[in-house]
Amino acid sequence: MSFKILYHSGGDLNANLASIAVYVDSFAKNLGITQLNVDLPAFRSVAAALTRPDFPHKDGVEKASPFKKAANFFVWFVASRPILDELPDTIITPELKSIQNHQNVIFAYHMAVDCLHGAELQKNGQTVSLTNKIKVSLHFFHDFVEAFSTATPQTDFKPVSLLFEQMAYKANPTAPYPEVI
Repeated sequence: MSFKILYHSGGDLNANLASIAVYVDSFAKNLGITQLNVDLPAFRSVAAALTRPDFPHKDGVEKASPFKKAANFFVWFVASRPILDELPDTIITPELKSIQNHQNVIFAYHMAVDCLHGAELQKNGQTVSLTNKIKVSLHFFHDFVEAFSTATPQTDFKPVSLLFEQMAYKANPTAPYPEVI
């Protein structure tokens, strides 16, 4: 998956909505979930957030880094809560099950990470591809789900963007800018 699929040029709300729905359906099926109760207006809200004119980057969505795009999607998905059903005990740990809204954090995290895998960014006039997928420990993932289960776009966009950036750089050590501090 790439951001070209999620962030359609021209801000096509219906194309964004379809891409999100297809991903969620496919991800659910891969987890063994055959039926998922969802809130359609909430899905529409997430898709609309991808096309909003006040995208939280000074140069807009077109020039935003993949990390900002991933974070924008993630925080709106979590805050909108489009997936109503908790995930079954058979596929998540008891620690995750005890976290309210875990299902939306889990789906949003995986979609954002899948979009970052293969994403391209500019570094010193060169195109760099994030060829290695982000991987984290189960301990980190539990803490991540708990920390961002109540994420809001206004307060969590920037921290999530920075976190995705650092996780992607850890997985792709030739991608970051040189360290100076």
